[in-house]
Amino acid sequence: MITKFLSRKTTKTTLVILILFGLLLTLLPNVISASPLPFTDVDPADWFYEQVRDVFEQGLMRGTDDMTFSPDMSVTRAMAVQVIFNLNGEPGMPSWITNPFTDVAEGAWYHDAVVWAAAQDIVRGFGDGTFAPGDYITRAHLTIMLNRYADFASLTLPPRRDSQPFTDYMDIRNYAKEAIDRFFRGMVINGRPDGSFDPQGNATRAELATMLSQFVRYSESIAVVTPPPYGVFPPSPMPSPEPPPMPEYGFPHLD
Repeated sequence: MITKFLSRKTTKTTLVILILFGLLLTLLPNVISASPLPFTDVDPADWFYEQVRDVFEQGLMRGTDDMTFSPDMSVTRAMAVQVIFNLNGEPGMPSWITNPFTDVAEGAWYHDAVVWAAAQDIVRGFGDGTFAPGDYITRAHLTIMLNRYADFASLTLPPRRDSQPFTDYMDIRNYAKEAIDRFFRGMVINGRPDGSFDPQGNATRAELATMLSQFVRYSESIAVVTPPPYGVFPPSPMPSPEPPPMPEYGFPHLD
């Protein structure tokens, strides 16, 4: 009798242990993938945390040093182009490509990225032969730059919501309106809490990370008839899940 009781108790205990072990195996991959970022200035409570994780794990953006991401730092034109260069897989530089800018020095960390992007009409200078790599890039110009990359890489952003008339719509230059509307409807960017877009505001690293994360999530490949020059192909499309809730402000999800 006692032996039967102990046997049943042991069987139940073993069953519970097996169930818990099975749950642990199911959850373990999620725990591993959710390992904390190395940056002391990016907290899980931040609205941009998951987006920074995305671009960091995909190798699109690094920290400003080993332990700092500097999410509030303004993005320079050189930084923005380098990130797009990373997004395209850092293609090789054919000998026929020449540097059109007098202020982009050979050997500069951004040289290849800027020269390549200029050759693809993703970036343009200021008409006087300069690119101004150290100037901060505005929210409008960053959107334009990534929009040109989408065209180059034969990517589309299917509309996921209606257009929104920003309160500062008249402050958006005509050449930027189409790109901003396209990226807003594609769930890549958003306005400020007061309903403005702030096109002339400097884009931050957190906003850039968020824009890239959403761009990779929601962009889709178009059938390419003629491949891009020298074997540079657009990145593989990612599945398009239901849009997650938008962060409260900034470029909720980011020439």
